[in-house]
Amino acid sequence: MRALICLGAMLFLGLGLGMSLHKGTSAPWTLGLVATLAIVVILMARWQVRPVAEPLGQLLGGSRPRAIEDLPRAWSALERENLDLRERAARDDRLLPSIMARLEEGVLLFGGAGRLEQFNPAAQRHLGLGAPLGTGMAVAEVLRDAASAAEVQKAYGGVPAEWRMGRAARILRVRAIPFAPLGTVSGVLLTLDDVTSQEALETTRQKFISNVSHELKTPVTALRIAAENLLDEPLDAPVRAGAESILRSVDRLTLLLGDLSELSRIESGALRLDPVRLDLATFIASLVKDQQERLSAADVALDTVVDAPEDAMLLADPLRLSQVLENLISNAIKFSPVGGRVKLAVRLSPQGQLWEVADQGPGIPEAELGRIFERFYRSQAAKAKPGTGLGLAIVKHLCRLMGGEVTVESRPGEGAVFRVMLPPVPAGED
Repeated sequence: MRALICLGAMLFLGLGLGMSLHKGTSAPWTLGLVATLAIVVILMARWQVRPVAEPLGQLLGGSRPRAIEDLPRAWSALERENLDLRERAARDDRLLPSIMARLEEGVLLFGGAGRLEQFNPAAQRHLGLGAPLGTGMAVAEVLRDAASAAEVQKAYGGVPAEWRMGRAARILRVRAIPFAPLGTVSGVLLTLDDVTSQEALETTRQKFISNVSHELKTPVTALRIAAENLLDEPLDAPVRAGAESILRSVDRLTLLLGDLSELSRIESGALRLDPVRLDLATFIASLVKDQQERLSAADVALDTVVDAPEDAMLLADPLRLSQVLENLISNAIKFSPVGGRVKLAVRLSPQGQLWEVADQGPGIPEAELGRIFERFYRSQAAKAKPGTGLGLAIVKHLCRLMGGEVTVESRPGEGAVFRVMLPPVPAGED
């Protein structure tokens, strides 16, 4: 609309000037041209001022300036707003260093070029006062550890990492987090926690569990032999029932001691994997065969779903991978109803191996999902079933030892699905 008005006015002015040059001018005609020119100038000025007047009106509390006298007031409001923004930015600039200085957790920020840009006093304390930090230092200069520098490079690739690092008689837990405020990784944020005391307590706990489980094996074995010998004798029914109860209790205690010993070995790092090439089809067939007796006793069926080439190969420790899957399958059978079905599925892809064990049991309440992999934790549904409460903790630690992770998805009344995600088969091994 504005363009049409201006175009019409300019055509009128051009036509008027042309006629004036050819036919002469008169006072009314000249007055009309001047009036048209004035209207055009006023309209254009108003249209140009409006975009400026509207934001100034917001600074003036919602009233747009209507006269030149309002402009100083608008300018003053603009200056106040600018001053407020500067003070806020300065306050934020002071607040961040203050927070960083009071953190007990060490913080280091490396830029895109792999150079140290920011750090706090706690980082200097954790890394040792004998090696002063300074901006511009490279990752290798700061950490002075080849394995840690390699973990930081993973974070530059967009993969968060966590590891332990020894420094100045301390044990540090280091987390590397890709710093990507604009979507692409432009740096890496490192956090340092001193976990020396926690590690010492954990070592003491592991030694205690290992010693206790070892020392109890001998008396438990003696109890088993005594109970079995007693059952070989002709006994009255009440005495025989008592001896059988003793033997069942010894079996449960033996299972608990075995699980404790196994978990202690895994957590202490004493357990080593022995990966070999495995034919996937043969491995699954052997796994299913081992579960047949348990399946028949519970009247539960096991379905297998394989999404992989027929001649697919794995590179894994067969004993430990079987231990993980057998534990999950036995739990699924234990909680499945009579006549129920358990599904074992595996899918191989360039991203990794995905194993799934699904059951039709009572499911796990959401409030318990976060604790299901803790030592000795048993859900309400599991308390009515035999078990030690250590099986899933062993599964979690074995999966991490194999470079993977285990997760669970469940809703009450809809069963549970446990997923084991393991690294992909190395190139040339499949």
